[in-house]
Amino acid sequence: MNKLYVIGNNASKSLSPTIFKYWFKKYKIKATYGYYEINKKFFNKEIKQILIQKNLLGLNITIPYKKDIIRFVDVLDKHASKIEAVNCVIFKKNTTKGINTDWIGYKKSLTGFKINKKKKVLMLGYGGAGMAIYYSLKKTGFKNIIVFNQTRRVITNSLGGKYTKKFNKLDDHLSDASLIINTTPVNIITNSQKKLISPKTIISDIVYSPKNTKFLKQFKTNKKIYGILMLVNQAIPCFKEWFGFEPEIDKKLLNMLDKKTK
Repeated sequence: MNKLYVIGNNASKSLSPTIFKYWFKKYKIKATYGYYEINKKFFNKEIKQILIQKNLLGLNITIPYKKDIIRFVDVLDKHASKIEAVNCVIFKKNTTKGINTDWIGYKKSLTGFKINKKKKVLMLGYGGAGMAIYYSLKKTGFKNIIVFNQTRRVITNSLGGKYTKKFNKLDDHLSDASLIINTTPVNIITNSQKKLISPKTIISDIVYSPKNTKFLKQFKTNKKIYGILMLVNQAIPCFKEWFGFEPEIDKKLLNMLDKKTK
């Protein structure tokens, strides 16, 4: 039987197994989907042991290993190569391929929201998921993306080579942002900063549990983009790579995920 896993340092809390097991049942697919929690100190040793398992069809990669996994795959698709992060690994004919579907997941999560692409978009944080979101915004046509990070970092050269700004510069940009995206696991907006943000600004958080995060909760009237939308939409192209067709996101699946993220 084909085996799949999600790998991360907190993978037991991932909802990826819930999503894929739902699709396995719906489409009568004989496969298993589990998880491995790996301590950063033992990643190299443990990932090697996982990769040699029999009947391993693929992996999903989550925090903090989306960059670390790259050196263990044979090839990267063009998107993962530009983003420099992998969230999905495919095993075919003794070859491992690393791809990135996070950018697709975020792009699809924007569907239905009217966002001015010429106005500022503020990204908070620039880790593995942040890189994919920056790429997604660029591919979607956003012109003015400003990235804030705890430390000053170079935005991947293939994505423009700009520098991130430190969080202490955030106040200068809050009032005229069309979209603010939190890619960190915590809420970094203070009460005084919140007052600078327009009620017309759309607020997004990629953390999906709880659905209404501390970051999102403080914005009572703003439209919100919930993290669960990115998660479920990034899973579709992974599933297609492994099984050859696109699964459906139906109401039953969304209701199930909604209950698990309250």
